[in-house]
Amino acid sequence: MTTEVKKKMRWTPRLIKQLRGKRALAEFGARLGASKNTVWRWEAGQARPDATYSERLSELAERERFLKDWKLAGSMTMRGDLESANAEIARIFRDSAERTVRQLADRSLQLSICRSIRRCDNSYS
Repeated sequence: MTTEVKKKMRWTPRLIKQLRGKRALAEFGARLGASKNTVWRWEAGQARPDATYSERLSELAERERFLKDWKLAGSMTMRGDLESANAEIARIFRDSAERTVRQLADRSLQLSICRSIRRCDNSYS
């Protein structure tokens, strides 16, 4: 006897909206046995699908091969333990924040120089 273990998917408002695609709320809800208002509340983040609806969403996603070819975008590869991955993410975030601060400071300096010489052209404003 084999038991298939399904990975539970956390259905976020964005994922539900992506799965619905261009279908009307009523049509999508009918496929799941839910009202269009219920689907709207899920997508708006005002409610979350219960276990039964989560299972139905997962079954529909599997039938439609939703996210089957999905791959992590970007240049980061996570290997090793969670602590080192967390540290790597924190480092990348910190570097990005510092780069943004430098860019904003450079832009501010450009604007102040431009204003001080009163020859401001449209490229700095």
